[in-house]
Amino acid sequence: MVRTALHTAEETWFTTVAARLSPQVREKVLALVATAPDTIEVVEGDDQDGESELALVKAMPGNVSLESMLQEIRKLRAIRSIGLPTDLFADVAPKVLASWRQRAVVESPTHLRRRSPESAATLLAALLTEREREVTDSLVDLLIATVHRIGARAEQTVTNELINAFKRVSGKENILFQIAEASLAAPDEEVRRGVPRGARG
Repeated sequence: MVRTALHTAEETWFTTVAARLSPQVREKVLALVATAPDTIEVVEGDDQDGESELALVKAMPGNVSLESMLQEIRKLRAIRSIGLPTDLFADVAPKVLASWRQRAVVESPTHLRRRSPESAATLLAALLTEREREVTDSLVDLLIATVHRIGARAEQTVTNELINAFKRVSGKENILFQIAEASLAAPDEEVRRGVPRGARG
């Protein structure tokens, strides 16, 4: 009886959520599984030609790189192009939404096609909604990591340039000693006065 009641309540939710989708949006959502193959390999950074939109949506981000960032942008654009309402799941508990998203991930396209249009549309919409948030977060993380990497490389480049410039100075050790001696001998005077003219470079 409890199982039947839960199933009935869930089917009611599926009908309610699906009714919030316009016919055009519902058609786009169901199209994700209309021709998608059952053997969808979710590979990190997967960017194979001819991959289905469902495989693209499910794919996890790869390592920090320009290609990974472009992949995530493609993914976000594909999700947003469907046009789901922003308040579609406003009255659905987060745990329930997460469970629907997980079911859409693990169920094969064939299994989803066997479902009622209302339940399939709701599960796929939950997947799209949750993935949009995750992809947005992933893009922010990739951007931050890329900026940090650029900063580290720039810092290393400047350091190398300073080291190379220091190596090019002839008699640099003597100049450093003379600067130190001049500073100690007359701490209140300008250092250049205590360094011989020929050693100033």
